[in-house]
Amino acid sequence: MKKEEKSVKTLSLPLFIMNRSKRKRWLTMNNYRNWHYQVSNDIKKKFKAEIIPLLDFRLSGKVRIEYFYFAPDKRTRDLMNVISVVDKFFQDAMVENNCIETDDLSTVVEVNSCYMGIDRENPRLDVIITKL
Repeated sequence: MKKEEKSVKTLSLPLFIMNRSKRKRWLTMNNYRNWHYQVSNDIKKKFKAEIIPLLDFRLSGKVRIEYFYFAPDKRTRDLMNVISVVDKFFQDAMVENNCIETDDLSTVVEVNSCYMGIDRENPRLDVIITKL
């Protein structure tokens, strides 16, 4: 059983998942809306499998989630286009792994996002989950 954490957990989440043919599947809303439902489900399962080792905590009660986006290049992007799908998959994974009780408004009461610039070597979405 996971022990209750003090108040803050920091993780680094992927922005893409590699498919069977070793092609990057970027986790953006534009891609998500065009995926066949079976492809979408497969990508969600792979995302969860990749982050399960990070989900070794338990926060009860209300939480705030903060995302910090590090882009892979200088192309202009819509911040929420990038964050929305990862946020959806991540919150679902946290609930399934008993890290948080639910992903509705009774638990997740605040979600913030920030653009942090370019990191060509390690594009990612850092997340801080704070127990309120």
